[in-house]
Amino acid sequence: MIEASGRVTGKGQVQVPKKIGDFLGIKSGDGLVFRLSPHRTLTVHVRKARRLSELAGCLPPKRPFPGIAEEEDAARRKYAGKAAWMLKNGN
Repeated sequence: MIEASGRVTGKGQVQVPKKIGDFLGIKSGDGLVFRLSPHRTLTVHVRKARRLSELAGCLPPKRPFPGIAEEEDAARRKYAGKAAWMLKNGN
């Protein structure tokens, strides 16, 4: 068992002792979930922060990806249309 003391800051934030944080692999940005039992026993669970790149592909696509070339062409067409409208309307 590892035992260490922490502190609560003036803002109500919990300071995790370094040896506990190191042992659990807690990094800046990770979440902590606090659970208090009816017997006043507090348990703390670490909720690891996920990088945005880890979420890529987790949702099913609404339509098939047409490819980079088609996406670039669509962006060019959209920008060209907007530029033409701005020239026509004096913006």
